[in-house]
Amino acid sequence: MSESNVTRIRATIQYEGTDFHGSQLQSGVRTVQGEIEAVLARLLDTDVRVDFAGRTDAGVHALGQEIAFDAPAKWEMKELARAFTAVSPDDVGVRAVRDGGAGFHPRFDAERRRYVYVVAPSPDSGPFLRRFAWRPSADHRLAIPPGEATVHRLAELAARLPGDRDFAGFAKAGQPERGSVCTVDFARWSVDDRGHLLFDVCANRFLHHMVRYLVGTMIEVIADRRPAVDMDTILELGTPTKPVFPAPPGGLYLVGVRYPDGWNREGSVPW
Repeated sequence: MSESNVTRIRATIQYEGTDFHGSQLQSGVRTVQGEIEAVLARLLDTDVRVDFAGRTDAGVHALGQEIAFDAPAKWEMKELARAFTAVSPDDVGVRAVRDGGAGFHPRFDAERRRYVYVVAPSPDSGPFLRRFAWRPSADHRLAIPPGEATVHRLAELAARLPGDRDFAGFAKAGQPERGSVCTVDFARWSVDDRGHLLFDVCANRFLHHMVRYLVGTMIEVIADRRPAVDMDTILELGTPTKPVFPAPPGGLYLVGVRYPDGWNREGSVPW
């Protein structure tokens, strides 16, 4: 397709990540990118390469992932949105489709990304949550004290995170070309009406497994499996008193991405 016959499309999608081996294309396994590119190739009758705002790992969910691709200019946005929605698999949803403008890239044009991690602290949390929240008492025998004191302790730990900080100690793998400093706008804990603990964090970028390492470390602290000073030690020196472990992927949600024209989605987790 020549440039004059192409429209740069941007779309906001959501997906339930349990049955995907992550968002990024991989040979021989089911991925979000692979599914969407196959759907669009069938729909547009041409090979399609889809760009993502950010990579999510196997089992991680997205409520506000932003993608972009080139489509023949003949397509009307409403028609394309209806067709895209109709042929997408059951665990992928299309929230919005619009003209992205020439040169739009969902990753490089993004200003901020926001994640929410969901923890179900009650030992009575049933098996139906296992795909969508972390149950520390069931999965790792981590006893979390009930009540507002727990939320307060978690909030104190999260208060160490905002600003320009080096998160190398909370990452599975570094990014040598970009370094490991991230600018965190806010990091806060709250409790919903079901008693779930929600870790809500917004930053310009995130390192691999960063949110899951942060949550795993903070939960270990309040379960008295790790000293609170470890948060500062890891941030300052990148060396914990014992290795950090990541909270499971099923509790993590990419809830939105911000661009110069605003957030692609408002709000937190879907319930």
